[in-house]
Amino acid sequence: MSHYQTPDSKKEEFRRYLEKSGAIESLTSVLVGLYEEPDRPIESTEYIKKYLGAATASSARGSSAASLAETEKLRKENEELKSKVIELNRTIETLRANLSHARKETKKANAAAAEALAAAEAAGAKPPST
Repeated sequence: MSHYQTPDSKKEEFRRYLEKSGAIESLTSVLVGLYEEPDRPIESTEYIKKYLGAATASSARGSSAASLAETEKLRKENEELKSKVIELNRTIETLRANLSHARKETKKANAAAAEALAAAEAAGAKPPST
């Protein structure tokens, strides 16, 4: 006599299989990581493939945790680098403003020196030798 399973019992058996093998835990970890991702990728399946990779059921739990830890480490580093870029851009703007101001002052000083030289020549004085 053959053993007949109802669709519900097949689903329950499959759910237990996924839970026992660690697949549910791995998928949950990856989906939580995707949910928390500030810059969500266009292709969510690529993200899932990248973080699940070709890991075996036994190594999936450990590598998933390691991947999530590495991802978190990289997120923190990314935020620090973004802050550094903002800081450096502010420094660049300050330096550009200082350079522009110095160039204007140099032009004014050169114009004043040229006027003084022209006035001295007009008065018949000898220009100072350099």
